[in-house]
Amino acid sequence: MKKILFITLILVMLLASCNLPKSNTTPEVDVIATRVAGTLAASQTESALVQPTEALPTLALETATPEPTATATSTITPTATVNPSDPKLTLGSPDFSFNSASSGNPFGLAGNPYEDESIRISHQVGGLNFTSKNINGGKRWRLTAPSPTNFYLEGTFNVITCSDRDNYGLAMRVPTYTSTLGYFVGLSCDGSYIVDRIDAAGNGFNLVKWTADTNIKTGSGQVNRLGVMLVNDSFKIYINGVKVTEFTDGTITTPGHGGAYISARGNPNFTVELQELLEWDQ
Repeated sequence: MKKILFITLILVMLLASCNLPKSNTTPEVDVIATRVAGTLAASQTESALVQPTEALPTLALETATPEPTATATSTITPTATVNPSDPKLTLGSPDFSFNSASSGNPFGLAGNPYEDESIRISHQVGGLNFTSKNINGGKRWRLTAPSPTNFYLEGTFNVITCSDRDNYGLAMRVPTYTSTLGYFVGLSCDGSYIVDRIDAAGNGFNLVKWTADTNIKTGSGQVNRLGVMLVNDSFKIYINGVKVTEFTDGTITTPGHGGAYISARGNPNFTVELQELLEWDQ
């Protein structure tokens, strides 16, 4: 009888051990992979440390006249400099297009905003609106339907309100709407860019650490254009039409969805509008 009781006691202890809680580690805030799943029915039918240089002042030129006491002035307005390396100038019509005049269908949000404890994503007059509810909630993204392997992806972002390291940017090569796997290229409110890779388990890796760049317009009330040329394992990053870096990473080579993300780090009401998202197959 004692032997039976002893064996029974051992079995009870073994069964109880199966319910012990598992340890859970939390990754760095910069690479937390809290995801916002896209909509499977999304429609494709609609298609450092130096501040940026200010615009050149208007130049006034004197013109001689018959009266020595009178002068007339003419004004020359400087034109914006176009960078010849800007991919948008030579790629022609995009294979996918979303802009502020489109409905929310390419993101599955037409008349149906997405909202959870950390973010609200909605289609508004200005484009796709991302508004955070708190800080340090991780990357929160929304995906579109196309899933190319090689592409040039470009987003135009209107930064409505931000501070410090609040950041926003592009998601790419995300294989499914429920996956954390993908590449993420972002710009911060204080004028830096970053490139992260997140694996299927939600672990993040910095491919390019925070790097200050004068091509980024800093602070609230600014519009920045971010582009990524990704062909096989080769990355080229463009900010407002200027190539700022290039590198290689062959970890994720399969086709995947593209989209946009934000990550609130300083302002709990961090708000960005994606005015335009364009994609060219390569």
